[in-house]
Amino acid sequence: MDTQFVTDGQGNKTAVIVPFEEWERTEKAKEILEHIYLAGIIDERKNSKPALSLDDLLSLEGLSRADLES
Repeated sequence: MDTQFVTDGQGNKTAVIVPFEEWERTEKAKEILEHIYLAGIIDERKNSKPALSLDDLLSLEGLSRADLES
């Protein structure tokens, strides 16, 4: 199956249909890129002080540590 485009009455592309295997490969690649991106952020920030403690952040959100356990 090839990639297919869905168009509206004016011929504008409105959607795309891709083979499942291609979609699955794309999703796996996206996950890997997200991990690489997050690893870079962690590496940049590992020696910095947190702007807020976990308890302060939870308090700002109206939550507590007990909320995380439920």
